[in-house]
Amino acid sequence: MRDGSLGMAALLVLAATVISTAHAVRFSSEVAVEDVVFGPERSPLITALLSTLGRDLTSVVVYVIERAWDALLVATALGPLLIWVLGATAIHAAARLQGSRHPFLPIFVLAGHATGLTRPLADLAGLIFGSRGAGAPVAQLVGSVALVWLGVLLWNGIVAHYAVTGGRALTILLMAVLLFYLAPLTLILLAVIAVLVAAVVLEYFPAR
Repeated sequence: MRDGSLGMAALLVLAATVISTAHAVRFSSEVAVEDVVFGPERSPLITALLSTLGRDLTSVVVYVIERAWDALLVATALGPLLIWVLGATAIHAAARLQGSRHPFLPIFVLAGHATGLTRPLADLAGLIFGSRGAGAPVAQLVGSVALVWLGVLLWNGIVAHYAVTGGRALTILLMAVLLFYLAPLTLILLAVIAVLVAAVVLEYFPAR
């Protein structure tokens, strides 16, 4: 953290985003939205929705997924940038909630270096081994290892920058994960619920 610079962090994240974009392009060529929601390898989530919501309401959710598929692929391509900016912001917000008054820039730089060093491993593995076939489990394993490594780097950075114990650093990191994932997922869930309510009120169910 002491030797890192904002410029180097930006370059690392930029390179990671290029690799992530290539991975997203390959993923989109191998996995179509139709396969996720209709094909023999249908997502277990869709199956669970069918049994919970019924055919009509599930068709509405599937329709939303289909319309949002391209946006999801773009978000995947921009993953390193989102992890850097939103992740560092979530960590700092969590640290502030824990009473820290340290500056934001050092943890922002650290998060950029951590993301730029770890995320390319996962995306390169996905790019090389693909999302299907015999190599897919290898890509998933490498992705899991890269995620753990990212967590360790961020945890060490929190300990060093905010001058907290390992236990408090873990608490800050877990709070940041909740802020990073829970807030967007809550908004998405509320949007889906609003669409479902509108579909029921208007009696609009996409034909399948």
